[in-house]
Amino acid sequence: MADDLDFGWALGVLFRSWQTAVTEAVGALPHGPRGFQILNTLASTEHPPTQAELSMHLAIDRTVLTYVIDDLATAGLVERRPDARDRRVRRLALTAAGSRRLADLRGRVAEAESGLFPGLGGADAAALRTLLERAAAGLHLGDGEHDACTVVSAILDDAQRPAAG
Repeated sequence: MADDLDFGWALGVLFRSWQTAVTEAVGALPHGPRGFQILNTLASTEHPPTQAELSMHLAIDRTVLTYVIDDLATAGLVERRPDARDRRVRRLALTAAGSRRLADLRGRVAEAESGLFPGLGGADAAALRTLLERAAAGLHLGDGEHDACTVVSAILDDAQRPAAG
């Protein structure tokens, strides 16, 4: 069994553990962790995105996203607002109730996430989280010429390079 340990397996275990912990943390929020990610993304964007932009950013099928946004809107957490420059376009924004709910959920999710790395000490867990976030950002925001291995190799090279002092 130990010979079966590999990167894909490790990512799968971490993701399933995250999903289980966050599902419990967000409780009755429509669409659980996915709903949380949408609320968190809307709160973190400088300009309210369109559904197409949000779909692309979160890699959620546009058709599926419509149903998720409908449910979040019905719950009073998000709203579709007309774009100031093009009234045919709708931009997504948190409502006041959505902002309050997100503030509560962020604390709960952070607490749930703090238990994801039981085999690591605090500094190692923080370093792993930072490296994972950097790798994901490099792939997500990359120029299309970077594959996962290239991005991770660059991050590891940076981490191993002595700090300038």
